[in-house]
Amino acid sequence: MEKASRINVYLLTGFLGAGKTTVLNRLLEARKNEKNIIIENEFGKVSIDSHLVAARYDSLFELNNGCICCSLDEELVDVLASIIRTDPKPDNLFIEASGVADPGSIAALFTQKEVALYFDLKSVICIVDASCLEDWIEEIPEVGRQIAAADVIVLNKKSLVTPKYLINLVELLLNINTLARIIPTDEGQLPLDIFTQERSGWNPGNTPEWREKTSEHPLKSLLLEVNQPFDREMLLNQLTMVLFISYHQIYRIKGLVWFQNEKTPSIVQTHGKQVEISHSENNSGVEYPKSQLVVIGKGLQRTALEKLFKRALSSNHTSGIQAP
Repeated sequence: MEKASRINVYLLTGFLGAGKTTVLNRLLEARKNEKNIIIENEFGKVSIDSHLVAARYDSLFELNNGCICCSLDEELVDVLASIIRTDPKPDNLFIEASGVADPGSIAALFTQKEVALYFDLKSVICIVDASCLEDWIEEIPEVGRQIAAADVIVLNKKSLVTPKYLINLVELLLNINTLARIIPTDEGQLPLDIFTQERSGWNPGNTPEWREKTSEHPLKSLLLEVNQPFDREMLLNQLTMVLFISYHQIYRIKGLVWFQNEKTPSIVQTHGKQVEISHSENNSGVEYPKSQLVVIGKGLQRTALEKLFKRALSSNHTSGIQAP
């Protein structure tokens, strides 16, 4: 199957009451002339959200009795298989995950070759409630993971807070995930260009003076710059190991990386405990410019992370990691 014929996938996450179903309805309205399929996951045996979704879709699958990212893996795979067999195939698949779901684990499924052959994960969209975001980050670990994994963060219900406080919330979100596009809004109103944003792009903070982001909250992001190429296999092994050991601490890693003997950089990113490496469209023509890696999590120590990545550097070069 050619890449152009794959089914577009949009993964919606966010804690309970943030407004996921409202945003889903907005997305469905924008794509009402296309064939859309929805997967609804609720943490409970009785489905409520499915009754709130506007009738702008062709099929709706409900996955109840558990969280889509842990106890329903086999059921989700079965649903994806049935979607592939539909004729004609849908243009878009919208997944509204449970409020306690870890989106990294769900996204990881779509990096598997047999799934990526048919599905193209376009965006991970996290919806947060402006009126209680700070409390959620302090009290609920899943909220931090949802924010860290997002390509787009919808800061919903902005009218419930003052303009000054809204600015503080945007800065807070940037402290956690400097890679995401942040959209303050009310009632899930989204710009249509959300469908044209490529999630594989790389631009840390969209500014050359990107700095270490930290705040009084437990989550922060660190930027590491490396001025020599990595060994592909060694980096894959190191990332796989650290995610297995420190999954509770490291929420996401994403970077633009140069590998030994390769002429173009690659995008390296983690989804849950899985590592994805894909070629970047950007080719600066410069041999081995600096690689950049952003690590998002809690209790991060720069020294320990530098040691981790140094083990994966190519042995044919002598320079190393620099602080930004």
